[in-house]
Amino acid sequence: MFKTPRSRLIFIILLTGIFGWQLYSKGLKLGLDLQGGMHLVLEVDDPEGTMTVEAKADMIDRVDRIIRTRIDEFGVEEPLIQKVGGERLIVELAGISDQDRAKEIVQRNAFLEFKLVLLTTDMTAALSRIDRSVVAALGIDSIRALGADVVASEQPEIVDLLFGGGDTTVTGEQVDTAEVVEEVPEEEDPLDSFQPFSSKLNMGDIPGTYLIALEDIPTVELFLAMDEVQRALPRDQALQWGMELVGRGARTYKYLWVLEEDPFLTGDRLETATAGRDPQFNQSQVQFELSRAGGRTFGQFTGQHIGDNLAIVLDGLVQSAPVIRDRIGARGQIDMGSGTPLEEAS
Repeated sequence: MFKTPRSRLIFIILLTGIFGWQLYSKGLKLGLDLQGGMHLVLEVDDPEGTMTVEAKADMIDRVDRIIRTRIDEFGVEEPLIQKVGGERLIVELAGISDQDRAKEIVQRNAFLEFKLVLLTTDMTAALSRIDRSVVAALGIDSIRALGADVVASEQPEIVDLLFGGGDTTVTGEQVDTAEVVEEVPEEEDPLDSFQPFSSKLNMGDIPGTYLIALEDIPTVELFLAMDEVQRALPRDQALQWGMELVGRGARTYKYLWVLEEDPFLTGDRLETATAGRDPQFNQSQVQFELSRAGGRTFGQFTGQHIGDNLAIVLDGLVQSAPVIRDRIGARGQIDMGSGTPLEEAS
């Protein structure tokens, strides 16, 4: 193959260049001691010593998830986020140039919203419109490249459903007496046969939710970020992600919630919030107190929506969606977890 020294030398140079580029492009991930960065330690603030060990650990778990989401938005490669005991969280961001902005992102107060959970049936009529908007904006070739070129399955004929798919062919004798009418099929819009968005939605086990498979989350996130999709959503409705991944059988999913677009109450009306645990069921609880104006708004809303789910949204992600059991005023208690009750504090 390489008959001359010149050809062998050229091959060696090319091979060295290829492997050298691969090593350079991948590179070594340098830590804080080599490339600098930021080191933060976050700790549960409990000056009165009223929080239990379990409540502190639960709070650290929730802060951990929130911080990871924020760091992903900041675009840091391989951040170190580590829990120390049940009260501290260490965050190391190597190679950060704008440390002030990174610190602000990590330490800012979470934006709290209370929103009504709607039924998925409220979103059903818009799904075909969303599918069409995705196809029109991206094109069929791009959708196929994403692996989302799902075509609507053909529905069985009503005759097949009623009579078991019997033979409906006209016999020779019938042809002699029957008038043969040739039906021209209507021309089908190719956009209608693709379901790139709705095919990714699995019905959730909580009212107002879809389940999105782990491998489909990036594609659905891409679609939801499109202006065309946002315009196709029903008026005053929104689709928002849940915080956690959930296992169903052998697969992993994330909740996608159907919510009212605007919150009826935000965290600026919150006076106090105390985390704890229910001693009977060992479940996380949050006791809260609202301002006088916030209590009036909360009481009016909960009184009108008894039996509905109320989404508690932090930084745009649904943390939980307890069921409203009764009218609640300025003071209440939330048992954390979707489907658990929201009650008046005693």
